[in-house]
Amino acid sequence: MVLALLVSGAVAFGRQPNIVVLFADDAGYGDFGFNGSHHFKTPHLDELAASGVWMTSFYVTGATCANLCNSMFSMRMLGIKGESKYADIIELVMFNSGLSGISLDGKHYYYANPLSKIEGARDYSQMNTESPDRLPYLECFCCPPNLVRNLAQLSVWAYGPSNRGISLNLYGGSEVTTHLIDGSEIRLRQETDYPWDGAVKLTIEACKTESFEIRMRIPEWATGSSLRVNGDLTDADVRPGAFTCIERQWVAGDVIALDMPMEITLVEGHPRIEEVRNQVAIKRGPVVYCVETPDLPDGVQITDVYPQGDAPLSVEQRPAFLGGDSVIT
Repeated sequence: MVLALLVSGAVAFGRQPNIVVLFADDAGYGDFGFNGSHHFKTPHLDELAASGVWMTSFYVTGATCANLCNSMFSMRMLGIKGESKYADIIELVMFNSGLSGISLDGKHYYYANPLSKIEGARDYSQMNTESPDRLPYLECFCCPPNLVRNLAQLSVWAYGPSNRGISLNLYGGSEVTTHLIDGSEIRLRQETDYPWDGAVKLTIEACKTESFEIRMRIPEWATGSSLRVNGDLTDADVRPGAFTCIERQWVAGDVIALDMPMEITLVEGHPRIEEVRNQVAIKRGPVVYCVETPDLPDGVQITDVYPQGDAPLSVEQRPAFLGGDSVIT
């Protein structure tokens, strides 16, 4: 058995690489998938090497478990390193490539989450894990329980101890009662419409009388963020891609207000990924958007859609759409 590990390059230039794994038998012929998942037969490894291993957005399938393992690994790295970039990866997975593995009703699942999917373009009878639609049961049943346990863990991942206080790793409406490293109790309430809105209000409801720190994560995309304590701008270093530390004697009723502008951005793929050249992803905050056939006018094929580089993009709040979403128009 030969294991070849190929780094295909990052989806966003200079960021975390995607890992593609080839499993081959002694004849060099084997199963090909994303992060070790098995999907379909590939040519001889020599043929792949000669062709430059041309990956397409149909075949890099983004297995649900692979995405979730990325978030779990990043959580462990966050605990070791304390660097905000790992929490950025967690929320990127959980709002996008991980969450796409489950239906809105929570009863149907995908094993694979390819970057592109077109009806009739794949022969699913030749695949043992992929399907054209989410299914209530998967023969390879690793993804559904992995997904639901990760969703259940998010409340635990959202907050974490620091050497001198507490860190806010993930944003979302929540209440937490926990203990600092010295054993003192702290109770916090977080109010926000994140990820659709970048405003976060954190209220201290109970804490010790001695000084301690509260660390607020500023995502790498959140350029121009501001941080206020009880209405006053803080002089702390509010820098994208880092934790901002505020240390003081807190009292019950103190309020931290974080405002993160959510600009619409276009994300390019690494230039060495041939399949995604001249393509962009549309992203706002931590959410990566997609184009779906149900949203298109009659007679328009999904392959006919392309963004105009100079066209302005705007966000529109639709409270009745999928339970309340922000759409890009």
